[in-house]
Amino acid sequence: MNDNMAKSSLFPGWDEIDGSSISQEEIEAAYQEVMARASALEDYLKEQHRRQRVFWRRSLLAVAAAVALILVPLFSIRYARNAAAGGPEPVRYLQCATACGETRDVELPDHSHVTLNAQSVLIYPESFGEERRVFLSGEAVFDVTASPESPFDVQTSDITVRVHGTRFNVNAYFDSPRVTATLNRGAISVWPNYSPERIVELKADQQFSYEPATGAITTANVISRESLAWTDGDLYFRSASIHDIIRVVERHYGVQVYLSTDKYDNAIITARFVHGETVDQLMDAICGVVPHMKYTHTDQSIYIQ
Repeated sequence: MNDNMAKSSLFPGWDEIDGSSISQEEIEAAYQEVMARASALEDYLKEQHRRQRVFWRRSLLAVAAAVALILVPLFSIRYARNAAAGGPEPVRYLQCATACGETRDVELPDHSHVTLNAQSVLIYPESFGEERRVFLSGEAVFDVTASPESPFDVQTSDITVRVHGTRFNVNAYFDSPRVTATLNRGAISVWPNYSPERIVELKADQQFSYEPATGAITTANVISRESLAWTDGDLYFRSASIHDIIRVVERHYGVQVYLSTDKYDNAIITARFVHGETVDQLMDAICGVVPHMKYTHTDQSIYIQ
């Protein structure tokens, strides 16, 4: 197990819960209340982000809190139900988190390998039982150990990816307008959490894209290695908006980028950076292809005019 990983339970106090005193109706009511608050908070933050037109970096703590807000009621319900039925003790969950400008490798209990991108959180059980399920906020590449009798699920706040053994990338950042799953090899199934009947089967070099705001689903043929390039420190942008690029720059370089104008909203950029470029070299190149764009770099902040 990676020495950098926290080995304590995310949610202490589970062993003090008396599930027998909680009715099914109370559990479901509490779950719905917390999920409604989480949804309202997410909608508020997205609206603030749109109005200000300023790209800002949320702290890693906020990401972890958002994940916990979604997962705590689910885990608590499972525990209460098991306790009430005299079932097994709850599974202990571990977490691995990365800051801006940081990536990390994780080996899961079944020896599957995960590379976690910057500003991401991975939550997984200390040991797998009948099912293999992990939870992700952010971006990660998964290289899953094959096990036909035990499917492997990656769950984000919006989509679930199911696989038996393969390599794929999942991009599910909180502040992104879309969630994607890109298959490098093997085969995976992907569906929105709230519409499991809309399942999509992917083949190698295909990408599933889901927009939570509209419910739109698209599938496209892609060059899957581009979605994996960040694991080697490289960056690929294909038909990307300036907003997409800014989000990546913030995470990859650990800087905060401010955009004070909307005159670049229609700019579509395709570029690749595979020589370890600095943030200034990248910004110089972007400004070279977007007419009239200029920027200033002060300490850990970049201002685009």
